[in-house]
Amino acid sequence: MLVLLLRIGDQRFGLDARDVLEIVPCVPLLPVPAAPDWIAGLLRHRDGVAPVVDLGRLVRGTPVVRALSTRIIVLRRGAAGDDARIGLLAEGVTETTRIDDARLRAAGLRAPDAPWLGPIALDAGGPVQLVRWTDLVPADLRAAVLDGASA
Repeated sequence: MLVLLLRIGDQRFGLDARDVLEIVPCVPLLPVPAAPDWIAGLLRHRDGVAPVVDLGRLVRGTPVVRALSTRIIVLRRGAAGDDARIGLLAEGVTETTRIDDARLRAAGLRAPDAPWLGPIALDAGGPVQLVRWTDLVPADLRAAVLDGASA
């Protein structure tokens, strides 16, 4: 599996590259008044807009550091043919790696507050925690904040 690498703080995470539509620079976003603090804003993307989730705020409670390697990862939220998109604002989005199933290891613990944590891949650059991005936003918040938005 091809994995897009990113950082949240000093930890390395990975997303399945098949889920990625596009990676865009950290451009100014449209503000969303009264949105949860983990919503960074709205991205003007092609002919629509996509809500952007600040992974730093959502995962560790502090905003993503804006640096040259900070990017917005655009993902398709729905089924094939559905134009609904979501953006993930993340640090250290600079490379991919290929991980085969033999290098995947179960994390060895259950984190009820972090259902998005997938297996850990043993990579040459250190461990990579795989992310199930569809589980990043809790279901009740996803329904209230994201599910009604469309591109």
